[in-house]
Amino acid sequence: MMKAFKAMERQVSGKVEEILSAVVDVKGRLTEAEERISGTEDEIVQLKVRNDTLEKQMKSMADKVIDLENRSRRNNLRLVGLPEKEEGSDACAFLEKFLPETLELGESVTPLIIERAHRIPSSAKKNGQDDKCKCKVQPRTVIMKFLNFKQKEHVLKAAKRKGVIAYKGSNLRFFPDLSAEPHREQRKYDAVRQKLRDKGINRHRVIFPARLLLTHGDRTVIMNSPEEVEKFMQQVEDK
Repeated sequence: MMKAFKAMERQVSGKVEEILSAVVDVKGRLTEAEERISGTEDEIVQLKVRNDTLEKQMKSMADKVIDLENRSRRNNLRLVGLPEKEEGSDACAFLEKFLPETLELGESVTPLIIERAHRIPSSAKKNGQDDKCKCKVQPRTVIMKFLNFKQKEHVLKAAKRKGVIAYKGSNLRFFPDLSAEPHREQRKYDAVRQKLRDKGINRHRVIFPARLLLTHGDRTVIMNSPEEVEKFMQQVEDK
């Protein structure tokens, strides 16, 4: 009986030692895993800091590129609605004569000097249409570059004063020539500007790069986002 008991005790003791050895092994592995996880977390933090820094640098570089592109276009205007081939073979000469007559520019602005002028590529052809297509295609936009920045500004202001400019069945419109990004940002104001018009607040315009200049009563403010315009309208309604 005693021999059987001692044999069982040795067997149990052996199992306990095996379990203790396994626990020690697991503990060692857990410690190693914790150290690896801690090291990985530190690397993730460092990578996040580096990623944030790179994102800021990329944003700064992108802003500089956009700014440089828009500076290179500062003497440009876009003319929308001019019938195709109206400018003939010399677009610069045509515009130098056409703009003063149409916009009634004063002698202080003329003679205009336009360095370059061309039509943008046809979107209809890009979509697979060709000259044989009988569907109505809008005239391509004309981009013109003035030698003098002040002349460009005078032309743009004169076009705004004229309002609707009818010419051979088309309505002519003049716009600054901006890169794609500011244009997208400016279009975000379209909905709130319509709300302003609906409320009878008509003295407002989008200014470069993408802000809204608004005059209401004797107060003129510049807003940096459509959300600011929404808050302003709410304040007006609450008064």
